[in-house]
Amino acid sequence: MTIGLKIICGLYAALMALFGVRWWFAFEDIALEWMVEPVGVHGVNNLMGDMGGLFFGTTIMIALGLRAGHSVWLRASALLMGIVALGRLQGYATLGFVPETVVPLVFEIVSCGILVWTHMRMSAEHSA
Repeated sequence: MTIGLKIICGLYAALMALFGVRWWFAFEDIALEWMVEPVGVHGVNNLMGDMGGLFFGTTIMIALGLRAGHSVWLRASALLMGIVALGRLQGYATLGFVPETVVPLVFEIVSCGILVWTHMRMSAEHSA
């Protein structure tokens, strides 16, 4: 069971790395796809840094967490995804519901749960 969870987390980390690469090296494509319109070079720089950094940071934390005895990094990554999901809910509360963001919200909540579950399984195995 734990091996399967680790594989899922590894695939999730690969997806986060892909998003990070796109934010840093294919900004125009992902900005258009995600309906983001930065204002000037300053806005592009902020989005590239913030979004790319979030995705690469998540990737690195998952990679660190998949090592035996270091699974607490999976909790840190889950915390980031949980905060992103809370940000979406804050947007719903203040700006209104956006149906196009339900799939990312569900993905963030599910990934958060999988990361925490994997951490718990790995911790239990490591302490046994």
